Amino acid sequence: MPVQVKKGAPEYLRAARMKAGCANRGTATLKVPFSPETIGRHERGEVPVEPADAVVYAKGYQSPDILLRYCAECPVGQRTGRTANDKPLPFATLRVSRMIDDAQQVADRLESIAFDGVIDEHERDDFNEALGFLRELEQTITEMLLLGMSAGIEKAAPVGAGSGCLEK
Repeated sequence: MPVQVKKGAPEYLRAARMKAGCANRGTATLKVPFSPETIGRHERGEVPVEPADAVVYAKGYQSPDILLRYCAECPVGQRTGRTANDKPLPFATLRVSRMIDDAQQVADRLESIAFDGVIDEHERDDFNEALGFLRELEQTITEMLLLGMSAGIEKAAPVGAGSGCLEK
């Protein structure tokens, strides 16, 4: 018999509700088409939030960062190493600057590796290092997107457009 692991409560849902000006779940029903009970079950992690639900919450609460946070917790996002960490703006900005400086060197090395169309044993370590850099760059981009979305500056991309998360 398979063992089910109970997932923790998605704290970001309650935080988004509060930020949207809904002090209680009853007033949240004016923004999302769920009953107060369903909203509570989602917030407590008793009922899984489905991809379509995450889209409804993001739109209703005008909080597109819900989608990034959701994808970081879904099985696909977890398998691909997605995370949704909030970083202070100065830290995130300096990290972007550093990553951009390093990106050209990584791109040059990848171009060199790809020249013959084969990753040989001598290139494998460099290729793996480049992949690690790209994962770190993706994380840095996600942190900046979270900052922008949380501040209402950046709109979310359409669902499925490179979200890395198709379903939960």
